[in-house]
Formats: sequence, C-alpha cells, structure tokens
Amino acid sequence: MEEKQVVFQVLMFDELKLEERPQWEDATNMVPGVCREHGWKTSLELCTEKEVDLLFEAIKAGDVHLATEATVGAIGVLSGEGRLYGARPVLVSGSCKRETGLEHAQLIQHVIDASQATSLRTISIASDGESRRGEALVRLTFKHALKPTSPLYPLLSQLPFFNLEVGDDDITADKDYKHVFKRLRNLLLREKGLTVHGVHIRPSVIRNQLQSNKISGGRINHLLNPADKQDVKLAFDLLREIWSLPPPPPGSSPSFYDTRKALCTLGQVFRHVMLPYICVDLSLSEQLTHLSAAAHLLLALVSENEGVTKLMPTQLYIDMMIMVKNVYFCVAKAKVDAPDSQFWITLLGTDRLETLFGILRTMIGNDANVDAYQLGSRLTGTAEVSTILAKHPEWDRAPRRLKLPVLSKDGFDIHSDVDHVNPASWRGNVRVRQVLLQTCWKLGCQMMEDNNPDLAVMLRGLSERLADLSSPLGNDLICARRDTNDVDDTLERTAVTTQTAASVAPDVEDAAVENEPQGMAPAFFEIGGKRVSKAKYLTQAFNTFRKPGSRDRLKRVADGQRYAVLTSTDLQVDDSQTQPVLSDDVITFGIPIVTLMHCDNRYFVGIGEVTDITFNGKHVQELPVNFASESSAFVSFQLLFLTPTMSDDDPTLLNDW
Repeated sequence: MEEKQVVFQVLMFDELKLEERPQWEDATNMVPGVCREHGWKTSLELCTEKEVDLLFEAIKAGDVHLATEATVGAIGVLSGEGRLYGARPVLVSGSCKRETGLEHAQLIQHVIDASQATSLRTISIASDGESRRGEALVRLTFKHALKPTSPLYPLLSQLPFFNLEVGDDDITADKDYKHVFKRLRNLLLREKGLTVHGVHIRPSVIRNQLQSNKISGGRINHLLNPADKQDVKLAFDLLREIWSLPPPPPGSSPSFYDTRKALCTLGQVFRHVMLPYICVDLSLSEQLTHLSAAAHLLLALVSENEGVTKLMPTQLYIDMMIMVKNVYFCVAKAKVDAPDSQFWITLLGTDRLETLFGILRTMIGNDANVDAYQLGSRLTGTAEVSTILAKHPEWDRAPRRLKLPVLSKDGFDIHSDVDHVNPASWRGNVRVRQVLLQTCWKLGCQMMEDNNPDLAVMLRGLSERLADLSSPLGNDLICARRDTNDVDDTLERTAVTTQTAASVAPDVEDAAVENEPQGMAPAFFEIGGKRVSKAKYLTQAFNTFRKPGSRDRLKRVADGQRYAVLTSTDLQVDDSQTQPVLSDDVITFGIPIVTLMHCDNRYFVGIGEVTDITFNGKHVQELPVNFASESSAFVSFQLLFLTPTMSDDDPTLLNDW
C-alpha cells in the first residue's frame, strides 16, 4: 500500500485595528470587544443588566480595557491548488497591547496545539516584525538545537554558519518577506544612515548617486518619500534602482568611487533577497542559492563593521536571517516527509493573511473600522472570497501598492505577461527531490565571494569565532539585551486607533439579533418587569459611556491620514544643478572640506566630506561660499577619520583624540 504523503501548513499571525466597541454575540451570550489581557476580571456573559453595568464600571476604573486591536491567526496550507492555499482564520482575539512576550507566547501555543488536531503538519509560525510577537516566537522556536536524531539533521548540519535552533517538533519562526522589503527601503530613508565599506550612506548620498545615474528629480522625490513606508511597490522601485546602479565610471573622484562601490554591494543584498520571491523563472535550487548569497553577504558586512548596528538595526538583521533559515528548514522538511512534492517559498510569510485583510476592508469600506464581533463574523466570508480569487486571479484587482512586479532572471526586465506571483504562475522547477541544500548553500557563498573578494576574507575570520546566522560575531543576538540606541526604526507604523464610537452598522445588527436570533441564548432580559434587548441595552450603555463622535473614520483620526501627503517637503532636488561646476568659491556635494569645530571651550580643525547641502528647503548639489552664512543654508559633512591620542601626543592622558 502506498504511503500517504504529508501535507504541510504554516501558522500566520498579524494585527488589525479595531473599533473600540463591545457587542453582544447571540451564539455564545458573550461580549466580544474586551481585551484578553484583563477581560477575566469581570463577567463577559450577559444574563442580567448588572453584568453590563459592572463591565463599564471596570472599564472606567481601568481594570478592564476595550480591545484596540485584534490578533488574527490563520492556517495556510502549502499547496499549489488555488482552492486550498488561501488563509483559513482560526483565531480572533482582542488586545489592549499590554500583553507581555510570555503571555503572547502562551496564546500562540494554544493555536499550535489546536492546529495539531488536523491531519496536516505545522512547520513554521509566520509574523511581521512586531516586537512582542518576536519575543514570543523566540520562546517557542529557539528552545534547543536540532537533535542529531532528527531526520533533518543530516540535511542541515553540514551548512557552515547555519543556525539549528528549533522549537517542539522542529518548528521554526518565519518573517514575512514583503515586510522585510519595506523595511529595507525604510532603512535607506533613515537620517542616521548606515555604513558599508566604511562609507556612511544617508538619503542625501543616495539622492546624489541616483541623480548621477540620470534619474529625474521628480522620480527621486517619489522613491525617497518618507511619508509612505507601507508601499511594497515603492520599496521594490527604490531597491531595484540601487541594485541597477552601474560600477563607478573611470575618472570618478575617490569619494564618488567609494560611495558607488558601497551602494553596489548593498544592491547585491537587495537583489539576492528579492529575486527568489519575484522572479518566476527561478528554480527552487536557484531561489535557495540567492538566499544563501544574501545571508553570507550580510554576515561578511557585519564582520567588516565589527557589529550589526552600523549596518542596520539588530532586529532587522535577525528577522532577515530568520526568514532565510526558515526557507531552508521548510524545504528540508519537505525532502524528508514529501520528497515528490513541489514547494513554493512565496506561500511562506503572512501575505495570504494580508490578502484576507484587504478583502475585509473591501467588505466594510475604507472609511470604517470593524469591531471585534464584526471581525469574527466576517472573516469566514473573506476566506471564501480569497479561494475564489485564487482560482480566478484575473478577477483580483488588488491595489498597486500591495503588488510586486514579476522579474526575469537577470533582475532587470519585468515580465509583462505575468500579473500575479502564485504557484500557478511560477515557471521554475520547484520539485524538492532535485534540491540539494548543501550545494545551494555552498553555491550562494561562492556567488558572494566571487562578486566580493575582499569580503571573502571576512567570512574566513568568522569561522574561527564559531559564528552563525544569529551570532555573526560569536555572540548570540537573539536573546542579547539591545543597546538603547539600537531601535528598529525601519518598522512601519500602524494606523492610529480610532477614538470615538458607534456607527450605523451596530444598530442594524442589534435589530437583526432581536428579530432573528440565531443562537441558543435568550436575546432579552427583564428590567422592572419589561423585556429589554441585550444588544440594545449594551449599545445604549456604551453610548452613554462614550459620547458618539464623527461616523467617518478618517475624520475621527485626529492625527491625520494614515498615508499623509506632504504639502511641503525638503526632499526637493534642483534639476538645474545636476551638473555642478567645481570652483574654489563653491561648496560641492562629495568634496573634502576643512572647518573649525568648537568643543570643551577649544577649537579644532576638522577635515570632512560634504554629504548633504540644503538651501531654502531644497537639496542642491553646490552652494556658493558666500551663501554659507545664510540662515537657510545647511551643509552636512562626515569627518573622515579621528586619530586616537598617544601618550607622546598628550602626556597628561586627558584627551582621547
């Protein structure tokens, strides 16, 4: 008898903003919309009006909170069949965001336990970069090293630098690849910049390099727009422009040459990370090779900087390595349990759950939030719609900002005949039987070393430190305490929670519950001998508790739109100065300068390199020296080096530099 092949599934978790509003649920006689962290402090089951009164007393006292967001968990089957791979919601839980990482881990563990009741094997837990869940996933998926008795051990233990920590049943964490792409763009927008090959790269440096590559000022402004950090298409556009930069032309100044070389190296990281997910011509082996090249390149750059934070926030580095590690683990599990299967890495991450959220917003409208009860009742319908769209992708008209273009193998040409990245559109060979993980890992390392011979030396040094993906310099970054300056400012900020109450929808739903109760619980209780609807009494009590405001969600958000449109911005490039004329009387981008600096009541001579020039709120390539004293003129520069003071220089030993 032929043995049945194992089918895999992944767990996906993400948050959704909620309208802070409790409602009565007739099927359970409970009140959803109260936070899970403290809801146990009062009865959420309605039998009399006293439960409602006590609930709002507890909310007023601060003992209980209305849920500001919902944690949504879903199961996603790793299958090429459109009717199967849509996300299936299994958890909707309101939160006040006061939960600890340990408490969140317990919530996720409940979902893991429930998923094991199915006939499918759960192989990973996917999330975005949310810090609380990141801590929870570390507790669940970094419990111990992969045991030598595991069937995965022979496949993964021979990969240099590979991290082998897992959870129960060898489960691993995963990070959504689209969130990683957006965070890489946000990394380039940080004013604090990043360092590659000793070159400090800030937005002004990127702007100058793009401008030198004949990119118009208007497009540069669009690519570097800091107001929109959630547009995945915009992330792709900027990262692709970086990896498309040519080598520095002959005759370039030393400063320009070093900067272009650093950006080209950074572009390699972006290309190796993105191509496996957007190039439908790649085989599974080629996808794994690119991810290996990205991991080895990041390891080498961290070694070059003698630390992570000069390159990127530690959390972003960890999340990228977790993503690469999970892909290799998942393919290894497929080789063991389903060797004749196909594996699509684009089904990993949380993208299928994000698809459900998009359908949900279509159902309720973009100017309204759902409450906890509405969310739970509508999610089932979104799963059905998702299945239909998977079978008919030509019907799916998702917003441009949520879709990634499809590239050819060289990473430069866009496929005009492929609109969606899904298993049906993937052209490369993704059968796991033909994949050798050790070969892919080694080829990725060789690819990186061939393109960056100077960094190959860095990798050899790391092997002596017993480094791995999560311990690039020998010290574990997963559990290490973060420095106060090591803040992950690449994470996208979520929408502001709405601050007011009722919309028309709850009134309609209350009336429907009164007239056609679907559950077993009575829809009324008696007050003073009169029958009173539970749903209506709860709604009226809530309206009294919180005065109703605008019914338009966008008008209620006092802090403005989620994707603000700047009426004025300092990211303007003066196209008239794309070809600056060097002069002794002009300060030019990238030239060395000498300046006086005042510190501790003493003056110092500093030699630096100009990294940005703004005049009247516009970025310019050059500035006449006689304009430098104007209040609207700003020149940013980077000191080229500091010389440590030796005892011969300062016998008092009071000065460090």
